[in-house]
Amino acid sequence: MTATSPYERLLPTLLVCRTLADLHAALVKGLAQEWPGQVALGTPQNWALEWRGEEPAPEAFGRVCQAVDHLRAVLGQLERSARLDELALKFMGRGTDPQAVRETLERLRDEFSLTHIQVLRDQWGGLRPEPLWALGAQSGSDGPFEPLPPAAFSRPEVLTCRSGQLLVRSDGLLLPVGSRWRPRLALWFAAAGRTWPGDVQRQLMRLGRAAGVEAERIQTERRLRVLLSMQRQLLDGNPEDAYRPLLVHALQLIPGAESGSLLVLEGKRFRYAAAVTFDEGELGSVTFSIEETRDGWYGLGLSAWQRGVPRILRGPSLQVQASGFQRGGVQHGGVLPSVHSIASTIGVPILHHGEVYAFLNIDSHTDPDAFGKDSVEVAASFATQAALLLHEAWQRRRVWQAARTDVLTGLPNRRAFTEQLAQEAERSGQENTPLSLLIGDLAQFKAINDAAGHMAGDAALVEVAEVLCRCAPPGTQAFRWAGDEFALLLPGITLEQAEVVKAQITAELSGRFSGAQPLRLTMGAAQLSSGDPYGHALLQAADAAMYTEKRRHSRSYDLTCL
Repeated sequence: MTATSPYERLLPTLLVCRTLADLHAALVKGLAQEWPGQVALGTPQNWALEWRGEEPAPEAFGRVCQAVDHLRAVLGQLERSARLDELALKFMGRGTDPQAVRETLERLRDEFSLTHIQVLRDQWGGLRPEPLWALGAQSGSDGPFEPLPPAAFSRPEVLTCRSGQLLVRSDGLLLPVGSRWRPRLALWFAAAGRTWPGDVQRQLMRLGRAAGVEAERIQTERRLRVLLSMQRQLLDGNPEDAYRPLLVHALQLIPGAESGSLLVLEGKRFRYAAAVTFDEGELGSVTFSIEETRDGWYGLGLSAWQRGVPRILRGPSLQVQASGFQRGGVQHGGVLPSVHSIASTIGVPILHHGEVYAFLNIDSHTDPDAFGKDSVEVAASFATQAALLLHEAWQRRRVWQAARTDVLTGLPNRRAFTEQLAQEAERSGQENTPLSLLIGDLAQFKAINDAAGHMAGDAALVEVAEVLCRCAPPGTQAFRWAGDEFALLLPGITLEQAEVVKAQITAELSGRFSGAQPLRLTMGAAQLSSGDPYGHALLQAADAAMYTEKRRHSRSYDLTCL
């Protein structure tokens, strides 16, 4: 069937066009054939079709104009969608590159003819500008982003963004950036008076989801880096020194976190091991029973407690679920004063093989809705990793301590003595303070073993260790140095003061017996001299003084026998 009108002849050539450029070229050619010299067609940027013939415009021309308007809209949508998809793909994997962020914002600004574009972060109860992620209309491609006036958003508008819905206002459009979880980022498209058709809104929502995937990738990588850092800190040092860094890492990772605290179980009570932004003076002597923590403050029951299930508290429930605490051993009802400043909190039991030995509190002071499902998932994951690392660190610490502890007396052993002697000698030299040492030998120890057996000998060693601990001045340390020999390291103590301590020990042991044998330590004292950075000369001097004392006692014993 032959086309009989210009519209019917033109339409097939226009429908096969796949781009606006193709459509414009096809129109130029078709209009020149159908109405030569009678139609004016603008540039590809200005699509004005104008009839300039001497006769009135035919009906077919009007139908062509309608078809062109429709095709232009469809192809424009497809091309914009393709550009945005290309932009999203190019941005994936590059979200931490400042240049990639700048290029993406520039293209979005130009694509929608924006006054400026700004990345916002949902924190502290509102949408706050990210200082390095903003671009004004006149910003160049080099140099820092220009400071922009922050847009203000009401509480309902913030909640709309959190729900993942796009927000259109007279001064611009707010695009939530999120994928699986509640959006924690948003893009503000500032363009006063601009209309945002439905197709454009759908394209932007797809872009927001793609950017959300990239944001989640960045957060996942960040969590891995933090966990590796946390592993090094926990396994390379004393767990007690790692509690605060662990808590700081949790605050960095868990969405919505502003402050927090870490409770650690000691015996049958939890104590505060670390706190961030709280008054540590208020928390220092506070403890909670297991029941107060589990049944009151946590409140999800034994099964959830033993599985480490996170729980969220908001508003009035914070006061209701608190069931008392002890301060300095005195029981108090109600809650700590600091609890009144908390708007919402996540609590996570930290456990190993079903046994809870720590409890993590993550708090927000500004927003009762600060924590979402993403916060809960990250908190649970963090607690699992922290539990494994803390358990490993505690196990290593136990092995370390066992290798430096005498099993019989409970005193630090020769290895611990050697390490601490070097440390104290170095500190004494740096601070120009005295350091003295007592070395003692349990007299007639073989006779005790021979007469009453090794159990009696062990009991004598334990009794001497207890006396040394009672007589040791504050800040000093007793050691079982070897077999029947003991050492007392005395930082800040002069030789004269050490002799006084020696006399106190002798007096304390006076009148004590193991069977028929009196308990007596033969002790030598010495003070660190200059030029002895590791305490080797101090040890030799104290040892020599002990043997001098033994010879003196031996001569006295011989004379007594005569």
